[in-house]
Amino acid sequence: MAGISLTFDDGPSAWTEAVLDLLAANGARATFFLLGSAASERPEVVRRIVAEGHEVGNHSWSHPHLARDCDDEQVRRELETTNELLEQLVGEPVRRFRCPYYDVDERVEAIASTLGLRHTPGHLTPPDWKPGVRSSFLATLVLQLARDEEVIGLHDGVPPDELADASRATTVEALASFLPRLRERGFDCVTASALLDGPPSSG
Repeated sequence: MAGISLTFDDGPSAWTEAVLDLLAANGARATFFLLGSAASERPEVVRRIVAEGHEVGNHSWSHPHLARDCDDEQVRRELETTNELLEQLVGEPVRRFRCPYYDVDERVEAIASTLGLRHTPGHLTPPDWKPGVRSSFLATLVLQLARDEEVIGLHDGVPPDELADASRATTVEALASFLPRLRERGFDCVTASALLDGPPSSG
């Protein structure tokens, strides 16, 4: 079976549990890149993510452009504060991060590596964050473009700098449409670490 990784940024939010319900119904695992500010408000959802076999990653505390707008100390503070909160909630260190806006460079990666973090790309990034995008378009895009060993970048939350009435209901609807069809096509949905790191050594 081909492997693929679904990832979700900007949560946890009011839509995260609907995403978790769909993943459970379809036997899928995923990675959630969480904002520290959002995780602090929904600790029970963070614990549910891990309890159901998914992976949590670091998406910064407040969603800035880390490479473009933050000096070294700000980068460290955004990642370290989120790391500490997530480890406290789930009981184990976080291994992966994703910069907001995929705004990463060698400097940010070097700082993150001192915190035990590796950046996670998005090979396919459907525009589920755009206002007015249709769920049918998102589902079709995923089904047409998804390839073996790729990471798909989606959003289950809304960053603090977006409009208060922004919704991720469209992402949930698209997920309900394409998840069972991915499985029918032979894709096994796994966490980003399972996909990118491979199976752990038995030694």
